[in-house]
Amino acid sequence: MPNPLKNHTGKNSTDVNTAKRFLTQELVQMEIFGHIGKIFCKMENLSVSGAFFQIINSKAFPKNGDLVRITINLRSIKKIHAIDAEIIWCKGMGLGLQFMTKDQFRNKLSKKLTAAPVLKTST
Repeated sequence: MPNPLKNHTGKNSTDVNTAKRFLTQELVQMEIFGHIGKIFCKMENLSVSGAFFQIINSKAFPKNGDLVRITINLRSIKKIHAIDAEIIWCKGMGLGLQFMTKDQFRNKLSKKLTAAPVLKTST
């Protein structure tokens, strides 16, 4: 069986909505780019294109379009895996994420940064 965590490069044509999902109960940490703090979640299912998370504990809540870094501590194989993703839907404490390649992440982040308003300082 292929390892879904290793196949998040976006080079396949798997549709986000039809990708085979694998049930899991892994605990993960999520960080929203541009925000301080960590969100503690449980990953409930995983596919080659994304995952579903339930928020366990957080002071901040992500919204659609947020770019996040997920850190998964795979205790059974003694490895830590980090992956970038985009929040594609939110409902209550549940989140749908789509995994991103490094190039996809850089492009999205660059677009967000160029679209951000410029703060004026008084002199």
